Amino acid sequence: MNYYIATRLDRAADHNRLRDLLNARGHAITYDWTHHGSVQKDKPERIREVALAETSGVLRADVVVVLLPGGRGTHTELGMALASGKSVIVQADPVHGFFAADERTCAFYHHPLVRRAERIEDVVAMLTP
Repeated sequence: MNYYIATRLDRAADHNRLRDLLNARGHAITYDWTHHGSVQKDKPERIREVALAETSGVLRADVVVVLLPGGRGTHTELGMALASGKSVIVQADPVHGFFAADERTCAFYHHPLVRRAERIEDVVAMLTP
């Protein structure tokens, strides 16, 4: 299965842990943005190049995994995945309360294409037959 992981830069270690667990089970990442890190201070051409690469990664994935908390890019990628009819898994530690019905949640965390997980290991279990 091809997958893409969306999260914010300060969760790169969690991204990499999940990537390694999924790759060990024969899955393939469609784009690994952790190799280049932040491009916010790069030239516009480079930022555009990364935006296109990340978009392609989302569109080529069978499933998009969103690790919360995430940033603007994370939520943009979530939106692209849902608009493309992709399967999505949103992972968030319950302590953050992102799945509660209050100001911390996003309606799209409850979209019919979204499954929710509390731990990275739960994501792996969902994607491993």
